[in-house]
Parts: sequence; C-alpha cells; structure tokens
Amino acid sequence: MIKKNTANSGLLGFIEKLLRIIPHVYLIFRPLIKFTNFFEEDFFYLKKIFKNKKINIIDVGASDGISALFFIRNLKPTKIYCYEPQKIFYRKLINLKKKYKYLKLFNYGLGNKISNEKVYYPFVKIFNKKFVLFAYSFPSKKELEKQINLDFLIKPKIYQDKITIKKFKIPKDKINLIKIDTNGSELEVITSIMPLLKRDKPVLIIENNNINKIYKKVKFLKYKKFYVDSNTLKKHKSQNNVNIIFK
Repeated sequence: MIKKNTANSGLLGFIEKLLRIIPHVYLIFRPLIKFTNFFEEDFFYLKKIFKNKKINIIDVGASDGISALFFIRNLKPTKIYCYEPQKIFYRKLINLKKKYKYLKLFNYGLGNKISNEKVYYPFVKIFNKKFVLFAYSFPSKKELEKQINLDFLIKPKIYQDKITIKKFKIPKDKINLIKIDTNGSELEVITSIMPLLKRDKPVLIIENNNINKIYKKVKFLKYKKFYVDSNTLKKHKSQNNVNIIFK
C-alpha cells in the first residue's frame, strides 16, 4: 500500500511533510533525527504493551539504527537483532554497536532462499556528486516511483543495486517483539520467520504493505491486527496507518 510517507499527525506531521518535499533538505535532516526521540507515532504504543518488561527484539530493515535507538530509549531491550542488507547503513550500525554491545548485526535481508535481489534507490546530484536517499530503498522500481511522486516536489532520479538475501536462522533467545519495515517485501520476511512466530508468538509491528496477505499468513496463530488511533489500540480493517500491530 503506497501512502504519503508521513508517520506523524498534527504539527509534527506537517513538519515531516515539509522536510520530505525537497530531497536535498531531507538528506540534511534525516541523519539528525537519530539524535532526537522523534519517531513514528504508532511505535510509542509499544511502551504500553511492554511497560517495564525486559524484552528481546528483532529489527528487520534496521536502516542506520534509527529504530534500534527508539527501542533503546523507550523500551528495555536485552538484545536487538538488526537485519540490514545495505552496506552504508550497516557500517552505521557497526558504529552504534560500539556503544550498545547487545546489538546483534546481520548484513543481509530475510527471505525464503539465499539470493542476490535487485533494489532501487532515489538519488540527487549536488555539485555533480551523487547523494543517495538510502532510507527509500524499494524492491520494486514501480513502487519507488509511486512513492517519489507522493512525497517529493523535486523528483530524484533512481538507480539500481543488489542486496544479499538469506534464510532466517532462529535464535535461541525468546523474541518478544519484531519490527518489519522493508518497503514492500514484508510478506517474504514473514514467511522466512514463520518458525519463530510459531515458537514465540511475538508482538509484530509491520509497515502497512500487503497487510491483508500477511494477516492471512499469520491468523492461524491467533494473531489479531490493530492500528493506533489517539494512543488507543483499535481493530484494523482498512485504515491507512503507516504501521499495523499484530498481537
């Protein structure tokens, strides 16, 4: 489900939209977000779910560590397993691990088989130097084009790269929370981690792509899907929230 890439409402949502209109501005401000507690509204409800409980987390599509930092600041993680196939973001995760030793890092994405998959990134040129918006990585060029048209007034160009995909290896630790944000390949990730879902039945927070197909895949495990509205958890039907919570 392609939607305007704004994860907050009110004044914060308005500011976020402004930052995304021009890719050059987004490139400047995106790295600075890591130094704040500014994050997607839906995620703050996780504090109500877990309260002060110590938990283990899997972060699929870990990016440059922005979501891991949210978990560190707002929850009580014992371990965070971070899966990020993009090499530049992975190097940032390595730097983050120097401070937070309980991060477990994997430089690949998750799927049903070992493969090298195409991925598409938008980029702009400044003084003839290429600057890539790595947070906008998509497995489908067509879907990336749709997202660019929704978010940006000045349209960045697109280039193709490859990432490594591997099968999921189930950890020994009990997992309490899984976050999946892979811009369209969430269903493949769910298939890959199914043995863990059967074992631990963790809370899932998933970007709202192919969400009905994902629900059909996991409902035999008694999962129900919810969205967050005014800091309240409500049953999800077709609401266009950025993230959906399964529990």
